[in-house]
Amino acid sequence: MDFSETYRFSGPQPLCSPDGKYIAAATEYRLSVRDCLSTQVVQIFSCIDKISHIEWCPNSTYVLCGLVKRAILQVWSVSEPDWTCKIDEGLAGAEAVRWSPDGLHVLVTADFQIRITIWSLTTKSFVYISGPKHAIKGLKFSPDGKYMAVAEVLMSARGKDPEPCNMEPPGAAWPSWHYYRP
Repeated sequence: MDFSETYRFSGPQPLCSPDGKYIAAATEYRLSVRDCLSTQVVQIFSCIDKISHIEWCPNSTYVLCGLVKRAILQVWSVSEPDWTCKIDEGLAGAEAVRWSPDGLHVLVTADFQIRITIWSLTTKSFVYISGPKHAIKGLKFSPDGKYMAVAEVLMSARGKDPEPCNMEPPGAAWPSWHYYRP
């Protein structure tokens, strides 16, 4: 049985890309992307602060680094090393981060579930969804990726009868909302 040499990392556990071609490992401020078969370095990216979260997009073209201390996310392209994206959530913070199924949108849940911000990597625009009920469990996509369900805390004018969720088609502008009551 053959073993590769050991590689140092600090912060989040190294993470394999969904297609199994790459492995991303963080060491302080630096993200190393290696080929899984040869273990050769494919790309090295430098972040502005210590990396605390790594997440691959579903099609393995982008890798996201979460910098929790600063509420900043940095997104890198494995195939285009000059392409970069920096998302700054500011005072709202970043409690949870996830990719949309198309790999072109980043969804950031702010601290205390104040809002979800949907950032488009193609149009450089964003949309807010106010008051998600849960940072992680309250957001799901349909199996085909066409719809997104968000459990929200919505109160009626009397302050009663919360509406539990909405469905959103993940189009380029995320234009329409449909509310459903049980």
